[in-house]
Amino acid sequence: MELQLTREAVARLNNLAARTHRSTDELLQEAIDHLITYNQWIEQKVKRSMASVELGNTVAEEEVRIWVESRERT
Repeated sequence: MELQLTREAVARLNNLAARTHRSTDELLQEAIDHLITYNQWIEQKVKRSMASVELGNTVAEEEVRIWVESRERT
């Protein structure tokens, strides 16, 4: 697999590697692991939300609008 990064990304990666005394390969692997874990988490959240909607567990639009407006005032 080939990974193409911008010059800026390479510079930032090298800088982080130097500051943390880690290899760029190690940092990239960690970033990929975090991305995969995050995407799996999001996928599960969406599936649970869709199942909840199918069961009719929703909030009326007006209730959401009132809640949002109250949050904006504080």
